[in-house]
Amino acid sequence: MRVLVHSIEMGDVEDPEIYAADPIIKFEKTEQGLWLKEHSYEQMEFIIRPNSGTYGFIIYLFAWLRDKDLTYYSLKWGDADEL
Repeated sequence: MRVLVHSIEMGDVEDPEIYAADPIIKFEKTEQGLWLKEHSYEQMEFIIRPNSGTYGFIIYLFAWLRDKDLTYYSLKWGDADEL
């Protein structure tokens, strides 16, 4: 199932996809990010949405986890939002 595993807030930038690369790469190098890359049965993905509260952007990172991996993830790093 597809689960929201992380979100990142950014300020107002001209090209959010270029500016999103750095925080996404930094997250993927963490223990949590490495585990997700290994256990996601499809490639992790992200979407960028406007943040009306700050006039910036929010980056949502998704992984595809099986039930047993979602259970482990939730116990180790907290709840993930199933989407």
